[in-house]
Amino acid sequence: MATVFYDKASVSVEWGSVGETLLASDFTINYSTSAQPLYAVGNKGSLGQFPSSARVGDISFNFITSLTGAHYGQKGNIINFLASGIKHSVGSTASGVTISGAGVKGFGFLNSYSLNVASNSISSSSASFTFFGHDNELPISGRLADSTVTVGLGTTAGGSLATGIAHGRYTPLTTLRTTIGAGYDPGPTDIGTVFGADYSVSFNHNPIYKLGQEFPVTSLYTTAQESINVTEDIFQSGLAFNESSNDYTIDLHGLDDASTNDKMQLKMISGKQVSTSMSAGLDDIVRSQKTLTASY
Repeated sequence: MATVFYDKASVSVEWGSVGETLLASDFTINYSTSAQPLYAVGNKGSLGQFPSSARVGDISFNFITSLTGAHYGQKGNIINFLASGIKHSVGSTASGVTISGAGVKGFGFLNSYSLNVASNSISSSSASFTFFGHDNELPISGRLADSTVTVGLGTTAGGSLATGIAHGRYTPLTTLRTTIGAGYDPGPTDIGTVFGADYSVSFNHNPIYKLGQEFPVTSLYTTAQESINVTEDIFQSGLAFNESSNDYTIDLHGLDDASTNDKMQLKMISGKQVSTSMSAGLDDIVRSQKTLTASY
């Protein structure tokens, strides 16, 4: 029996020649098959259980939003790189990634990715992948064992941790704030103050199976849905029946006000505000929430 302690169970993601060990706080791997009982007239009880779908696996994990690193010119961690690449892809053929943890690995496709930013707090992220397998390759392989890679951040020990982790202190997110004019010029304008934001994107994949083979010959990327929930102090009572579309950019920074050095960027294309709300509680200001969505 293998006993693996958490300090030897790092989560690594590889795409081609690009790889990164994430600052994960946990991860969960599932592996399953499906069996269907068969019944027939003239016979009491089941004739047996037979496979009704291919074996599949999945992995989900939470991790600190790291900024250090660049993948094909895009700064940030490898999960953000993958999400941006898939979302803006003009092709349909999806390329999976190899994910490993504690000696177990699989070839997976990104299902969802999310992160949050709050005042004076470290940003945290989460991601999930599905393992379909490919041709004669199993969705999941390996056994429990110590990971051979170690967790690291940056190339230098001094200051790399502080500057390489997204933090609310230097992430104002002014590009997401609501601005409401009076409808005439000149006139008073209300500009919201952003207190926090939650970002999420989900992807749909279609594995293609052929006769005579359990695992798919290829997997196709089909659609993606994206949303940003913003907490601020302004209520958009003028929400339109058909709001105009806008591009929104999120720049996340570490504990370094030299923002051009360490940052990670997310971009929502043709996003629309679809809802607004407000809430009040004891000993706090009245806060409002708005939701921006986009589809790809």
